[in-house]
Amino acid sequence: MFAQPCLRCGPTACNLTVADNQAQPQKNRPSIMRLIAFLMLLLSLAAAPAVAQNTRVALTVAIPDGPATRSVGFLIAQQRGYFSDAGLDVTLTRAGYGRSPVDDLGEARADLAVEIMPIALAARARGVDIVHVAQFFQHATLELVCHNSVDQPMKLAGHNVGVWLDGWESSFYAWLARLGLSYFATGGGVTIVRQGTDAEIFLENEVDCLTTTSYRAPYVLAPLGASRQGLITYRYQNLDLGMLEDGLYARAADLKDPAKVAIFTRFLTAAARGWQSLHDDPSEAQSLIMDLPESDKLDAKVVAESLAAVSEAVSADNVEIGALDDAAYDRTVLLLLTGAPDPTLSAAPSGAISAILRHRP
Repeated sequence: MFAQPCLRCGPTACNLTVADNQAQPQKNRPSIMRLIAFLMLLLSLAAAPAVAQNTRVALTVAIPDGPATRSVGFLIAQQRGYFSDAGLDVTLTRAGYGRSPVDDLGEARADLAVEIMPIALAARARGVDIVHVAQFFQHATLELVCHNSVDQPMKLAGHNVGVWLDGWESSFYAWLARLGLSYFATGGGVTIVRQGTDAEIFLENEVDCLTTTSYRAPYVLAPLGASRQGLITYRYQNLDLGMLEDGLYARAADLKDPAKVAIFTRFLTAAARGWQSLHDDPSEAQSLIMDLPESDKLDAKVVAESLAAVSEAVSADNVEIGALDDAAYDRTVLLLLTGAPDPTLSAAPSGAISAILRHRP
């Protein structure tokens, strides 16, 4: 509210007639209205930045199935507000049973997707026009865990081995070929048993070896307790047969849109902050996981072990988060072309990778 100014009159001015006193406010009204308009303009300008900060771009990112530790970098970025700081309203979704995140990406149910490279390149070969734009897991986590009766690779002969198929199997078959072992049960070969992501058939001794990942093993093998220490683990990364796993994918058409590329770049930058936080403060990441509703029955030591495996895979202390190692890419493609009896790829992909999100000015 604005107070009416007090006019102090001298003797002459006090002789003004009533008509003169009524006319005086009419002379001041235009200036008062201009003052009000000016103040309203100032208020609107002051409010504009706050409105801009509250306007965030919605982005849906499909992430793969598995324990929460696998995607903890994104969860940290969400909880700490890194996505909000980047002007993004990110929704993390799971594709659901029997589907891959890249299925949602190809069907425009998601703007970005996180998936292992074998599944993503296989989808691309089927016509899903997606492109790899960043790599989160620098080292393969896939491994084969065996009872101590298979304490040497050649002792795989004559044993039942649980294997993940649908894109994960190339490393295993390439290893058999290197060892000179057949994947046919007859003649001293290996009996291949299609396996789910749990360890039930291993725990019930239906297979002698189990396929899993370093971040999933602490969960599925927890029922073994202390006896787990006697198991033999073969890491495909250590055998130089590791394939690239969790990376970021976008639709090729979206990468032609500078506005979308800018949004995706902001997502990658914020997500990298989340993954770096895992490396810098694993205890806080553990607290985040333990506070999730689905974690009420988890053992903190199991979660800590799984997080350590994920942190090792991301390797934030040695590699720029999001960078793609050319040698690892070439090895992955070679394994997909030659590793399995029914190769995942029939030809080397062209235009399947892009560094556009990391090489922007």
